Formats: sequence, structure tokens, C-alpha cells
Amino acid sequence: MSLIKLIRRYLLVSVLIVLLLGCISHFLIFRFFIHYSSDEMLKDQKVKIENYIARNDTLPLAATLVLKPARIEVKKIENLQSFPAEIFKDTVMYSEETGTFTPYRQLYFTVSYKDEHHLININQPTVISDDLFYAIVSSLLILLLLFILFTYAIEYLLNRNIWKPLNYNLQKLHEYDLRANTVLELKNPGIKEFDEINNVILRMVGKINADYENSRLFTEDASHEMQTPLSIIKSKMDLLMQNSSLMQNEENEKNMKAISRATSRLSKLNKSLLLIAKINNNQYTEKKNIQLDKLLELYLTDLEELFETKELSINTDIQACCLYMNSDLADIMLSNLLSNAIRHNVVQGYIDIILNESQLIIRNTCKKTEEKTANLFNRITFHNKSEDSSGLGLNIVKSICDSNEFTIQYDYPEDDIFSINIRFC
Repeated sequence: MSLIKLIRRYLLVSVLIVLLLGCISHFLIFRFFIHYSSDEMLKDQKVKIENYIARNDTLPLAATLVLKPARIEVKKIENLQSFPAEIFKDTVMYSEETGTFTPYRQLYFTVSYKDEHHLININQPTVISDDLFYAIVSSLLILLLLFILFTYAIEYLLNRNIWKPLNYNLQKLHEYDLRANTVLELKNPGIKEFDEINNVILRMVGKINADYENSRLFTEDASHEMQTPLSIIKSKMDLLMQNSSLMQNEENEKNMKAISRATSRLSKLNKSLLLIAKINNNQYTEKKNIQLDKLLELYLTDLEELFETKELSINTDIQACCLYMNSDLADIMLSNLLSNAIRHNVVQGYIDIILNESQLIIRNTCKKTEEKTANLFNRITFHNKSEDSSGLGLNIVKSICDSNEFTIQYDYPEDDIFSINIRFC
């Protein structure tokens, strides 16, 4: 979930809670003030009634001008002490005009007149509770709507001033590639925390770039420096092996051949590491449209003798496939994949090859192995022990796929079947 959606969700939940509490609190507050206003009006009417009795020496009737009809009730009582001097109550009365019950506020108080005690009840209509509640809810809903519109307006401004630079920086980080040797440029939104994050990211990227460059230079330099002494060792070994007197000793001959084989494999390993370094450093920059189907058919023709040597059955489903990539890397990729399928195959096995515009699948029989979970793309895992191989064929293919944004996966559908799948898009 994006940050802006999370903020929006929290805002909406907060607004709903505030709306609920606001409805309840507004209803209670409004009812209190309505009761307070009605009570004050009733007290004022009480004073008028008391003044009327004192001035006219008679009790007011419903038809008098003191109060409108049906607003006053006078009742004679025997004991004045059994009634409080003043009490307020809520009640409802039927209105013949509207045909509904209307809420009223009542005031009961006692008066003494000509040695008699009377209980007087006066009524004051109040606002209907339902109408009050609907009015409050309506007003708060209008406020909620205005708040939502205001929130979206603020969100729009934030998106322009804050989130847009942040999204721009995220996009730049997604697109950034160490091997491209480009400078990472981030926009500062002018907010202290975000600017500090940008500075931390730039420092980290700078350190990663420096470490990557040092590692790249070390790999290249080490590979180049190793190549010269390896060539010298190999040439000297060839001279020694041509010395008939030295090779007459069977033990010497055995040791010389072992040293020669180890030197050859070390030389191939060094060349493979140098090739991987060049691929990862984007040194194969020249690209063009490659008809991979034509190139694959040429390789299959060239490898027919090797297929016959192992009595391999070749099943192909090759369709037109055009890729935009470096031609040398295309050769290396197919060569390593086919060599791997032949080298690890068994006598009278098979190789299935499927090629179309979206993927390349090579499936072959292989020797049963218990190390199915090993990462064959890990350079530390030397899955190939043959002397004529560097053991890095699949690592090279993986580097080629990464540099061209291909997806490569391998699988063991069965214990004695190995499958590798390269998706071009």
C-alpha cells in the first residue's frame, strides 16, 4: 500500500470517528442549551404569573392574556409541603394542528392565594429531537464533505510539492544501474527529513559505486596478470614434455600431464572470469538484430558429430526469433548452453530444444544427482568437474541474460532430466 493511500485511510477513519462523536456531543450540547432557553422562558412566565396574582388578586385562567390558551394549568392542592417549590420536566403533547405529538418543557410551581394552595403548570414547546438530530447530522455531513474536498485539495498540493519529487526519486532508484556508470541525481523536495534521506542514499550509492569499481578493476587486473604467468607455465610445460629423457620416467610423465591439465583448466577458468567481468561491465556495447533461430541451427549442424558420439537424440521445435543483442554474446550463450547439454548428458540420452519469439527451452537427460538444490548460477558452486571445462558455463549464460534483461531459470522435472528456460520478455 502506498503512503498516500495509508494517510488517506487514516484520515477517513479519523473523520468518521470525529463525525460520530460530533453528532453525539452536538446533540447533547444543543439539547442542553434548548432546555436552558426554555427554562429561562418558563421562569419569566412564572414571574409574570406571580405578578399577575399580586396585581389583580386573582388566579390567571387559560383564557387570560398572560399566556396563550392551553399553556397554563391551575390545580388546587391541600398540602403545600408535599410539592417542591419549582420543578422542570419534559413531556409531549398532541397538536391538533399538525396531528403529531410535540415535545414540551414544563414548569411546576406552587402559589398561595386567599389561604389556598395551588399547583400551576406552564408549558413551553421545544425543538423536536428528531428534527434537531437530523439538522445536526446534515450539518456535520456537509462539514465532512467539505473536509473530504479540502483533504483531496491538500493531497493534490502535496503530490505536486512533496510526493512528485519523491516518486521521481523512487523511479530514478529503480532505473539506476551500477554497471551503466552513470551519476544518480535525486530531487530535494525542500523537506528536512526527505532531503536527509536523499543525502544518505547518495552517500550509500557513492560507497557502493566505489566498492564496485574497485572490485571490477581488481577482477580485470587479476585476470590479466594471471594470464601471463599461466602462458609461461604452459609453454615451459610443453618444452619439458618434449624432453624425451625426462619423459622416459613414467612417474615424471604422469606428473607432467597432471600439471599440464591443471594449468589448462586454470587458464580456461581465468578466461571465463575475465569474460564475466567484461559482460558485467557492459563492454559488449555493439548490438544488432540477431536471428537466433538461424544461429541455433548452425550450431546444431556443427555439433552433429558430438551428438553422434554420445548417441544423443535431438528433438527440436525452432520458430523464428529475432533478438536485439550483441552478436558475440549470442554466440557464447548458445555455445555454453549446448555444450552444457552435451557434457552433462548420458549415452543414448536426448536433448529437447524449443525456441520461439518469447523463450528458449533446452531439456536434456543427465546423471542422477543428489545436489538438486544447489544454485548452479553461483560462481562458488563448481558443478562441473570435467577437465575440459572451466565450470562457469552457466554463470556466463546468467551474466549474458542479466545484461540483456532476460529471465533465466533451471529445473529438474525428474531426477535424471535437467531443463533450463530463458524468457526474452
